[in-house]
Amino acid sequence: MAYADANGIDLSGVTGRLIQTVDLVKNPAPQAFATDTVNGHVFVLQVESSATSSVGNMYLNRIDRQTGVRTGHMHLKGFGHGLAMGVEAVGADSYVWTEVGPLHVTSGGTAFGKAVTRFRFVDGAVLDGATIPQEQKFTPPGSTAGTGPSTDPVNRLLTVMYHKDGNRLFTRYDLMRAAAGEWVPAGPTFTVPAGEDITPAVPSPYLLKPKLTFQGFAALGDVLYVYQWAPYDKDKDPTIPSEFPGVTFLTSYSWTTGERLDRQVVTGADGLTRREPEGLAVEVDPKTQETRLLFGFSNTVPGTEYARDVTISWYPTKPAVDGVKVLSDWEDLVPAAGVVPGTQRPRGRLIALGGTTYLQMRGILTCSPGLTSDRTIATLPHRLRPTRLIRQNVPRNNHYGRCVCRIEADVNGALWAYGASTDNAITWIDLDGVSVAWR
Repeated sequence: MAYADANGIDLSGVTGRLIQTVDLVKNPAPQAFATDTVNGHVFVLQVESSATSSVGNMYLNRIDRQTGVRTGHMHLKGFGHGLAMGVEAVGADSYVWTEVGPLHVTSGGTAFGKAVTRFRFVDGAVLDGATIPQEQKFTPPGSTAGTGPSTDPVNRLLTVMYHKDGNRLFTRYDLMRAAAGEWVPAGPTFTVPAGEDITPAVPSPYLLKPKLTFQGFAALGDVLYVYQWAPYDKDKDPTIPSEFPGVTFLTSYSWTTGERLDRQVVTGADGLTRREPEGLAVEVDPKTQETRLLFGFSNTVPGTEYARDVTISWYPTKPAVDGVKVLSDWEDLVPAAGVVPGTQRPRGRLIALGGTTYLQMRGILTCSPGLTSDRTIATLPHRLRPTRLIRQNVPRNNHYGRCVCRIEADVNGALWAYGASTDNAITWIDLDGVSVAWR
């Protein structure tokens, strides 16, 4: 059932895409992310490796939010696991909030930072948490385990998650005062109600683990969002072909009343092969000024067994206009070699109508001397790439009555044309009628 909270976010509603299947500096999965919209960056944390996670080393990736190209990274030693993170722009610099040691090491050997800190991103730098002065670290009073910070750029607040007496707690602080070392709570602390980690009864092809795994959080105004995951329970049912992807949940709470507002199964980016939820964040889109709730997934890099990439999608906050919500405005496609724009350049956009998201295209692609076999004709921007194959028949040059070809777009954004042959060359393709359901 649709429910829009005070921010205008409907957790059962349509979603857009920020970046898709972007490779990270090292193999392990992403853990948390945040964006610097002023300087055009996406920052992603990942544990150094599963073999060394006990020492709490992480990598911090910087990605161009427009192109999805990784533009730099840092090595963070003795910081933790990356439960959450925040970023704030200071001029041309990006300042990053993360957890940091002293470390809490679990019985399974995973290390989590018990304090939070703030530092400037410096490409290629190695930062040792043990060298950060104590006055630049903050440990929530009574915290006994891992912690993590998240920024609310709309209300200029920093939310710190921590554990105390077996409970998961969240306290908000003024962002500027926290950066100056003044840790005065901005209102009451939120405690997650008991039983909220029990896996709900939902349709699933396989048995789910009985308790949900915490995968991230974000706060926006009076609403706290918690990201959780119920993996397939391969321990109890060895016939399950894989422990992934399981079922992903997003839950919202009222900070004022402490009550749960909504809980939904997250269906976005459902075509990823190893779809593990990783991270939440809030940002204000630099083009539209719309506030958005971002949510991430890791995925297996094609051709590898263990390398993971990152995909980030988002929930809108603005309502539809005349029933239509634009999730990504018109953007140019990049023609492949030997293909050029025709009288109208090829473009695409995402819109939502009646609860369904559609990829729409317009423009002409011309090919000289002509396509004589199936091949790629263009690449879609990250924001338009589907996670499941989409296809549609479109007009092409008429050759002895054959005037239609099929186009397909895949998870990597490659737009293919099918139907050409040596005796039936395609010299132009018309995209104006493309409107296909997108996921």
